[in-house]
Amino acid sequence: MLSSRFLLLLLLAASGVHAAPSFVVENAGPLLENASDHTRVATVTISLSPHTSLLGDPVILNASPTVHPFVLSHRSSHLWDLLLTGAPKLDFEVVALYSLTIYAKDNQGATAAQTILVQIEDVNEPPDFIGPLAQKNQVTEIYIREDTAHGVIIYRAVAKDPEGAMLEYSISPESSGFTIDSTGAISTATDLDFESDMRSFSLIIKVVDPGGLFATGNLKIFLINVNDKDPTLACSLFNIENGVLSVLSTNSTLHHKVNLTLDEEIPVGKMIAMCQAADDDNLGDLTFGLDTVDDYFAVDKEKGTVVTTTRLDVEKTGFASALFFSIKACDGDQRCAEIPVATYIHGINDNPPFCDQYLIRYTGKEEIAKDTVVAKVSCHDLDKPPDTIHYAPSSGPVGSGRLFEQVPDAKNFIQVTKELDYENPEMVAAGHIYEMMISVFDDLHPSHTVTVTILVEIAPDNDFSPKFQELHYAFSVPETSGAFYKVGQVTAIDEDHPPGCLTYKIISGDIQTVQRFWIHPFSGVIELTTQPDYESVRQYNLTVEAVDCDRDHPRTALATVTVDIEDENDEAPVCTPYLYTAIISDNVIAGTNVNGLRLNCHDRDSQDFEMRFEMASGNENLHFQLDPTRGSNTPKLIVKNPFNFDSGAELQQRYHLVVHVIDDNLQYGKAIKPRTGTAVIDIYVMKTSTPPSPTSSEQRKGLTVVYTAINTYKSSDWYVPFVFTLMAVFFVGLVSWMCFLLWRYGSIKSKSQRVAKEGSKPKPNGMKYVVGNRSEKEKNVITETRNKKLEVLTETTVYETVFDGEAIDPVSGNVYVYNSRTGARKWKTLEHQEASFGSINFLSEASPSEESISLKIPQ
Repeated sequence: MLSSRFLLLLLLAASGVHAAPSFVVENAGPLLENASDHTRVATVTISLSPHTSLLGDPVILNASPTVHPFVLSHRSSHLWDLLLTGAPKLDFEVVALYSLTIYAKDNQGATAAQTILVQIEDVNEPPDFIGPLAQKNQVTEIYIREDTAHGVIIYRAVAKDPEGAMLEYSISPESSGFTIDSTGAISTATDLDFESDMRSFSLIIKVVDPGGLFATGNLKIFLINVNDKDPTLACSLFNIENGVLSVLSTNSTLHHKVNLTLDEEIPVGKMIAMCQAADDDNLGDLTFGLDTVDDYFAVDKEKGTVVTTTRLDVEKTGFASALFFSIKACDGDQRCAEIPVATYIHGINDNPPFCDQYLIRYTGKEEIAKDTVVAKVSCHDLDKPPDTIHYAPSSGPVGSGRLFEQVPDAKNFIQVTKELDYENPEMVAAGHIYEMMISVFDDLHPSHTVTVTILVEIAPDNDFSPKFQELHYAFSVPETSGAFYKVGQVTAIDEDHPPGCLTYKIISGDIQTVQRFWIHPFSGVIELTTQPDYESVRQYNLTVEAVDCDRDHPRTALATVTVDIEDENDEAPVCTPYLYTAIISDNVIAGTNVNGLRLNCHDRDSQDFEMRFEMASGNENLHFQLDPTRGSNTPKLIVKNPFNFDSGAELQQRYHLVVHVIDDNLQYGKAIKPRTGTAVIDIYVMKTSTPPSPTSSEQRKGLTVVYTAINTYKSSDWYVPFVFTLMAVFFVGLVSWMCFLLWRYGSIKSKSQRVAKEGSKPKPNGMKYVVGNRSEKEKNVITETRNKKLEVLTETTVYETVFDGEAIDPVSGNVYVYNSRTGARKWKTLEHQEASFGSINFLSEASPSEESISLKIPQ
C-alpha cells in the first residue's frame, strides 16, 4: 500500500500535478491503563510531493477529550512516534477511548489530517483511601475524650476501588482497643483512661480489594484528659490543749470526722491545720476552701493552711464551745474532696477575778466593838468553768495577832480583833484611819491577782459648830492690784476632834460675772483673781462660810468680809471723737479758732479740769495752738502763726496733729503715775491765690463751647465715636463742676474772714449788732464775661457768763479768764472786753432765709 501511494506521488510529480501530504499510521494496538510513561502508542509517516517540505511538525488537533496524555515525537525524516506522557494518567474508568486528529501542512499550502483512535484496556488497580488517610507517608491524628464510651464510633475510614469492587478493612495491632467494621467505621473496644500509661495509640488501617490489592493508612489516636476523678485531700491538724501541741493526720478517703481541741485565747492567725491536695486528672486548678457558718477560721486558697481569724473566747456572750467546719479541695469543675472537723474550744484561766468593790470604807462612831465585821470582800471569776477564789492579806494591820483578821470559815470577811475607841491614845496616835489590802487570786499559783483596799475609820461625833474669830472683817485693796494680791485672812476654830479640820469658801458677795476673789480652802487667805475697777464697783461685801469635816452632818459658820477698793489713777483720758478733720484757707489770721473746733475729752478717774494738752507731733512751724492748754476738757484749736505760701516758706498743706491729753493738771501737787490719752487732728490748708477755673458746669453768658469733629469712621463703627463723645462730655462737666465749687468756697472764705475781723471788735454787753451793709454790693470777678454779687449777714449775741478758769493767750501773752463749759473768755485786765468768738453763719445773696452753704470736710 505504501509503495502504491509512493508510486502515485511519482506519477503526479512527473505529470506536473502537486499532491497534498498523506498520513500513514501504524497502531501498536490497545493501550493498558497502567502503561508507563513514554510508551509508544503509534507510528505516523507523512508522504509529501517532490520539491515540497512540511511547514513545521504535525500537531494534534480536536482531541476528545481535550486533555489527553499524548504527544508526537519526531524520530526521523517523515516519521513521528505518538508517545504516552503520563499526564493526565490513563484511567479506564475515566476515559476508555481517546480520539486524536493529526494535522500537517506543507510549504505549498497543502494540508492533510488523519484521525487516530486509541483504545484503553482496563487493568485491576489497588484501592485508594479518600480523605486524610490517602496522604502517603503521613499520619492522620484524631483526639478523643478519655471518657468515650465502649462501642462509640470515633473515626470512619473511606476507601474506593477503581473497579468498584467490594473492599475489606482491617486494623492493626488488633489489641489496640479499637475495632473497624466492613464500612470502615472505627469504634472503641475497651474503656479508656488518660491517667494510665497509654495516652495515645498508633494504628495501621488496611483496605483490600478482591484481587488482593490493598492500600494502608496511618492513624494516631490521642486521648484528651477529662476531669472525671475527684481530688484527694490530706491534712495534718494541730491539737492544742493546755498549751500542749499534738498532730492529727487524716485524708479524705477515710470519710470520717476529725475531733480537734483548741485552747481559747490562742493568737489570731495561729495555724491549726496544714493540708495538701492531689488530683489524678492533673489539671492543675485545685483550690482550698472552708465550709463553715462562723468567721473564726480561714484557709489559704493556694497553700491550704488553716488559721484562726478571730479571738476564741468561751466567756464571750453567745460563743459556742463547739465549732464545726469542713476543709475542702476542689478542682475547676467543683469536684471536691473534704474533711469535716469538729473543733472544741477548751477554756483556760485567762480572766482575772473581779470584785464588786475595790475600795471598801467602814466608818464607826466613837467606838467599834470586838468581832465587828468591817468589810466583806465579794469577788467572782468569769472563766468557764469558774475558778476557786482565794483571799490573802497583803498589807496593813490584818492577819493573825493583828488589829484585824479574816473570819475563819469565811476568808472574805474582815473583823476587828479588839474594841476600838476613838478617845484611846493609841487610836489617836494611829490617826483613827486604818488601811489594809487583800489580794484576790483564782489559782494556788496566782497568775491573775487583784487587790482590794479596805479603809476603816473611827469618826467622832460632831458636837460643836465652827466659830469665826470675828464676825465682820474689813479690808481695803488698791485699784491697781493684780491677780494673787493678798486681800486678808479670815480664821475660824472648831472644838471637835480633830482640831483645825475646817474648809472655807465664798458663798456670796462677788457680784460681777468674772469673780474677783478667791479664798484658800484651808488657810482662809483671800486673794484677788483679777484687777478690780474702782469706777465699776467700789465696795464688795463677801460672805465667807467655814465647814467642818463631818461628811454626813457638817456644821458651818458665816462671817462678813467688806473689801473697799481704793481709787487710783489707772485710766487714760479719752476724746470723742478720736479723729478730727478740718479745712482752712491759707489767709486765716492768727488767733482764729479753726472752724470752731473743740476737743471733747473725759477721764473716768479724774476731774475735767485736771487735764492738760500737748502737741506731740505734726505742728510744723508752730502754726497751731490749743487754748487753753490746761484746766478744761474742751480746748479750742486756734491758729497761732499765719501761713505764707506765696513766699515759698510754706510747702506743707496737710498737718497731722497728734495731741496728748495728760491727767496730771492737779491744783495741789502732782499726780502719781499720770495717764496719757491721744487725739488726732488733720488740717488741710487751701491756697486762696490759685485762680479759679474758667470753666463751670453751669451755663454762663458769653461763654460758647464749640465741638468740632471730622467724620473719619465707617458707618458700621458708629458706636466707637459715640462712646468716646459721651466720656469726653462727662469728663468736661465733672472738671467744670469741681472748679466751680473751689471758686465758690474760696469766695465765701474770704468774705467770712473779713466779717470775722469786724466782728472781733468789742461791742456793748447785751447788744445785738450787724456787721456789713446789706445794701452794699461786692463784686467778685469769676471770668472775663461774668460778675457775681455776694451779700453777707452776720449776727452775734453776747451773754453775761461766769468765768471759772484762767489761762495765758499764746499769741499776745496776756492773761484771760474763760468758762470751762461754754468756752467763753475775756481778758483779765480789760474786763469790759470780750474775747469769745461767736459762731458765724453765712447767708447767700438771694435771701437771708435761705440755708447756709455747707462744705463737706474729707474724713
